[in-house]
Parts: sequence; C-alpha cells; structure tokens
Amino acid sequence: MKWITHQATAVAAALALHLPWEGVAAACAGAVLPDVLDQRIAGLAPTRRGRQKVFNAIHRGTTHWFGWWLAVCVAAFALSPASLGSLGRDALLGLGFGGLSHVLLDMLTPSGVPLTPFSRQNKLSLKLCSTGSLGEYCFLACVAGATWLFFHEDLLRLTRKLGHGSWF
Repeated sequence: MKWITHQATAVAAALALHLPWEGVAAACAGAVLPDVLDQRIAGLAPTRRGRQKVFNAIHRGTTHWFGWWLAVCVAAFALSPASLGSLGRDALLGLGFGGLSHVLLDMLTPSGVPLTPFSRQNKLSLKLCSTGSLGEYCFLACVAGATWLFFHEDLLRLTRKLGHGSWF
C-alpha cells in the first residue's frame, strides 16, 4: 500500500476509536513508520545501489511484524500514567495503532507480512489488491468517503486547530 492509503486509514480508524488529537497525529505518523524504519536501515548501506539492495532484502520483514506494534499499544496501557502523562500515553497508543494498521493493510497485498518477527519465509497475504493498483485507489476512496461522512466535524475541528496552531 502507498503511504497516503496507510495514513488515511490510520487517521480514519483513530477517529473511529475516539483517540484525542495527539493520538490521531501519532497514528498518522505510525502508519508509515514500518516503511520509514526499513528505509533508514537501508540508508546505512554505503552506496545508492547497495541501499536499494538492502531495502529489497529487508522490506516487509521484522518492522512489519504485528507483534511489535501490538506491544507498543499494550505498553501505552500498561505504563503508569505518571510515567508518560496523558499526552505521552495518547501519542504512544496512536503510534502503535498506526504501525498496527500499516501491517494489517500490507497483509491485503500479495507480498503480505511476516508471521514471525525475524523470518521472511512464512508470510500472511490475503491478496486482495496490489500496491498502486486500481483496487488500492478504490479502497482509499472508500476510506476517504467514509471518513468524511462519519467524521467531517472532527476533521474540520482538526484543521481549525492546525490553522490556529492551538494543539494544546
């Protein structure tokens, strides 16, 4: 799935779960974090060609295992509120939820996601649509339409907050 699909779906789901704005923003960031981590790891290779080879070798590997992202969500609830504060807890939950939504969406593609954290051998794939395909864009259109239909007031409130710089 493309980044826009990951982010739109994570934001829609975070709104549906009634996460506060900090959680929604963190979910949007977490929705692309598995791919960003893969790119950063690949960026450590000495040459551009080497970076692409490393990326191809590791992409949809351990960063795309659902267990890590589920653990982040559980940690958001397990850690004491005093250690994180409400803002930190919401952000941690949103980040974990965004990463989890990324993995679930990638499970819909033919490449799938790993069933175990350090193996690329056994993957789960529902093969419903390919990245960048008409199927993905139809899915994205449905997510965007449903998000606007059910959460347009929340989205308008968010854009007003962003415009006024009044996150807190």
